[in-house]
Amino acid sequence: MAVPKVAEASTLQTSGTEARDAVQPTAPGFRHFLRTPLPSQRFRVFGIDPLESPALQPRLRGLMHRLSRRMDAEIYWPQHDDEAAEHWENPRIPSGYTYLLQFVAHDLVHSAIPLSVAGTLGAGTANARRIPLRLETLFGSGPVGSPHIYALDAPNDDRRTKLRLGRMRWKENEPATGCPFRDIARTGAENVTGIDRSIAGMRVALTEALVADPRNDDHAVMSQLTALFALLHNSLIDHVRRQERSHGPNDRFGAAYKRFLCVREAVTAIYHDILRKDLMQRVIHPTIYAAYSGPTPNFIDRPDQSAGDSATGDWQIPFEFSHGAFRFGHAMVRPEYNINDLSNQDLYNTLEKTSANDPVNMPLDETWMIRWSHFFRINGSKPNFSRRIGPYLSDGLGNDQIFPAFDETERVGLLYRDLLGAGLAGMWSVDALIAELAARRPHFVAMSRLLFDRDYRVSQLREWLAAAPAYGKLTDEDIETLSNDPPLPFFILFEAMRQPGAEGLRLGPLGSIMVSEVIFGALAGDLRSSSGDSLPDQLADLSREHYPANFFQDVPDISSMAQLVEFTAEIAELKQAVPAFL
Repeated sequence: MAVPKVAEASTLQTSGTEARDAVQPTAPGFRHFLRTPLPSQRFRVFGIDPLESPALQPRLRGLMHRLSRRMDAEIYWPQHDDEAAEHWENPRIPSGYTYLLQFVAHDLVHSAIPLSVAGTLGAGTANARRIPLRLETLFGSGPVGSPHIYALDAPNDDRRTKLRLGRMRWKENEPATGCPFRDIARTGAENVTGIDRSIAGMRVALTEALVADPRNDDHAVMSQLTALFALLHNSLIDHVRRQERSHGPNDRFGAAYKRFLCVREAVTAIYHDILRKDLMQRVIHPTIYAAYSGPTPNFIDRPDQSAGDSATGDWQIPFEFSHGAFRFGHAMVRPEYNINDLSNQDLYNTLEKTSANDPVNMPLDETWMIRWSHFFRINGSKPNFSRRIGPYLSDGLGNDQIFPAFDETERVGLLYRDLLGAGLAGMWSVDALIAELAARRPHFVAMSRLLFDRDYRVSQLREWLAAAPAYGKLTDEDIETLSNDPPLPFFILFEAMRQPGAEGLRLGPLGSIMVSEVIFGALAGDLRSSSGDSLPDQLADLSREHYPANFFQDVPDISSMAQLVEFTAEIAELKQAVPAFL
């Protein structure tokens, strides 16, 4: 029965005093979910804590290598009622949300060196984000702090309020013939090494993406999503400018500053509404979503320094989220994409299409201009669907050119990096984390036998790990340690796969709790977003903070990505764009 099992699980918890006495190396900008786990509560490999025994690292790397190989075995999902969808596809989540999740991740975490590559916690793995979900990944430090990503408003005018964009190009013509501005801005750069990747007499290599966060040029879909948000911002800048009273030359800078701040806040409010009402509703377990999406959620993860580091006031992100639960988005990546009416592209080509990897073929040409009805459901369109969520990644994420080997295992791909990073972060073990949650929210844990019944959980993991012996060649010892102490990002995927009646269509309860705590927690920390007001009311209040009237009265109540795309097409005059925008 559920209740006795939950009560039994809760006996694994320890007192807050004991936990505070635990010493663990960390990295600036990060913390642990709930609190720092004791050594006995941390993830272990063959019964040994990797943080306490650095000599264990080769065995940790070997085990994560073999587990990643086991996860190469394709999952045989049940067929959908709608036979038009492939069994591995997720009709609930169009593929545009895969990349909105990546955009959100960039808005929450920015580290100089991945933990898996760094091999240890330290300054190189610090999180540079100090305020969550404020679109720093798009706006950087603003026109003064990040002038390279902003365009001059007019000739002989040093004001900058619009984000830079670049012209698309046509395959057979020079980039200047591409119209309108549909790509992120890109440029060439002098190189002191003398290396020039241009094609002499034909094309200049545009090696530099002029964006606030270089990861927003990680691949063609990401750069196109970044351009979409930039188009929204720039169009709203024009919308506000047209309603301003004329200013004399000495007032222009103040007017531009006010306009930028007002529109940035408006775009952020729209973004927050979409996260709250669209993205999270699609990926979170419905019971968990109902508990967190209301005006006054009862958060579990509120340590003493929840507003930030007690010394600096900075916000900190839990390792268990950044290196654990939120890695689930990697499993949603498709093996190929229908970009627009002109082209289908496989995942490798999509990942390779960046200024760093393919500078002589930049800016993006017409075959890479996303038709957004192929990525979100707009006016009844059938978009590319994301993959179901489970312990399997598309082959392109294992490409040795995009994700090369970096250690003695010679394992290539993103999956191994995810697993190894989790093993090096000193995170909660799955058992101890479930026990903590059982003590604090027993009704959440009681929802899932995979959570409340440890014997069942271990048996299910053991059965799956042993089911494909040709993949990974896991030993009996490997299977026992992984079934009793699974790495958190792997378990989140396993839990999603094993949900009765919703196999892989959304996160399970544990993954949903952890994602909800961070995303809704960050939104709750934003006074405007947490006010409970409708988006139109938020925008009206925002406009009147800067202007005598509501300049946003023509902005609809945008609560989904489909509505954002449709509004951007209208306000940016892209309804008749070629290639098609909608």
